[in-house]
Amino acid sequence: GDEHMISDLLNEQPKRAVPKPPPPRINQDKCTGCGLCASVCRVMERRNKKVVITRPDLCIRCGHCGSICPANAIVGPSVEAKRLTDRARAAAPSASSLQFLLRSRRSIRRYKKKPISQTDMDKILEAGRYTPTGTNSQGIEYIVMTDADKIQRLGKMAMPSIIKLFGMAVRVSKIPVLGDLMLGDQAAENFQKIYTPALKAIDEYTKRGDDRLFYHAPAIIIVHGEKLDDMAFSCSAALFSCMLMADTLGIGCCLNGFLVLAANREPKVKKWLGIPRNHKAHAAMTLGYADVRYNHLVKRNPVRVRYL
Repeated sequence: GDEHMISDLLNEQPKRAVPKPPPPRINQDKCTGCGLCASVCRVMERRNKKVVITRPDLCIRCGHCGSICPANAIVGPSVEAKRLTDRARAAAPSASSLQFLLRSRRSIRRYKKKPISQTDMDKILEAGRYTPTGTNSQGIEYIVMTDADKIQRLGKMAMPSIIKLFGMAVRVSKIPVLGDLMLGDQAAENFQKIYTPALKAIDEYTKRGDDRLFYHAPAIIIVHGEKLDDMAFSCSAALFSCMLMADTLGIGCCLNGFLVLAANREPKVKKWLGIPRNHKAHAAMTLGYADVRYNHLVKRNPVRVRYL
């Protein structure tokens, strides 16, 4: 059923950027000239009581035009033919249920010794697939690790470079003024008071066979893409979508910035992971079926905001 369809769709995805499909077409016989598509699209204009495509070179194949057209006059590979029904819209999460998911989700570092099923992994990756990307590039790529030996090997390769990088950051953080300027006030303080002792403890535990870097997680996901600021945002957003889907499946996750640092700063780690030279790892997380249950909602500081 749907689970097999999702798996088939994922398996069809090539490992590199997919060539963009041709721009959508307007069936002038069906077009009523209402102009709704032109109101949400910068490549279309209403002329002589009809809508025409005037700037196909600017089309990013987002499908907005076809989605809003009441006459189904816009077609093409980038336009989803299936229409949303009122019943489907009613099944969407409510504001309160979404808020509850956000407030109840916690970083999980205790996992059951149980591999994540392929069905659940497919659902998690599908959540990332539908996350918006800058210019609809969809240039996000995923590395999924589920082999315990490979995860352990990755940790052994990553730890020396992580310790080295943090040692450098600590030395910079102690330089008056310069440390705050380069790292930020809070980060400079964290490097000295939190990260350094934490990293030392992680290294000590690891040497004793207790994995405090990946927490013996049965799986790791790394998202990477080209070295662009907007791709960093897109990759992080996609991984958070994956994280929310995982939570609904009883799968806990924990973001892992240490691994991102190692993947980008240590050539042998990047090469071993198979990340292309023109790509960066933008986010990573461990995940597995949660072996712990928290009984209180998350507490956070008040929102810091300025309305201009």
